[in-house]
Amino acid sequence: MAAVNRAVAAARDVSALLDEQWPTGTFGGRRPYPCPRPDPEAADHVAAVMAGVAAPLYLRRTDQTMTALPDGYYALLAPQDPDTMTYWRVRSGRMTAWPAKAHHGPARPLVRDAPTDREQRIAWMREWQALYRAWMEQLHAALLADPGTARRQYADLTTRCCQCGRTLHDDVSKVVGIGPDCRSGMSQEVLAALFLPPVAAAHATQAQRAP
Repeated sequence: MAAVNRAVAAARDVSALLDEQWPTGTFGGRRPYPCPRPDPEAADHVAAVMAGVAAPLYLRRTDQTMTALPDGYYALLAPQDPDTMTYWRVRSGRMTAWPAKAHHGPARPLVRDAPTDREQRIAWMREWQALYRAWMEQLHAALLADPGTARRQYADLTTRCCQCGRTLHDDVSKVVGIGPDCRSGMSQEVLAALFLPPVAAAHATQAQRAP
């Protein structure tokens, strides 16, 4: 049996819905005005088709979420898995797994494992979505609780700048976790507070005593 092209099947479903809601005319053609009274079940059919079309697309979603974290790079142990370190990049309020195309979290479901029944397939995808969302919320809360340590871990584990992601070369940059260009203009107090928590108070006290 030949495989069904999802895009073609979805187009046929949408065309059928248009005919159902606006009975005269053809898909892509002009329809009379005003619109005839739609089928009372059309709204339910629209919801079912859109859910069916969206379900396989969820399989290709990237690991990203909106966040209040400052731009930069972060490393944090995976929730409930102390043996796995996860890496993240934040840009313009969006958090994505690092490096590109990496995936952190519950294993992605495979299309070949999806139930053939539409309703079961939708429920199957929603179950994984809920699991992944809970995992991301737990990890994100941990990042927000201590972003400085997560950035420091990234710099220590990768020898890269936790601000821009470029490789660190000089000793000072490796100590603070930020390259010379990115830390330009940053005070020692700010660097200490962000990346060296144990000595942050001492730095702040010294700065206050300075004339």
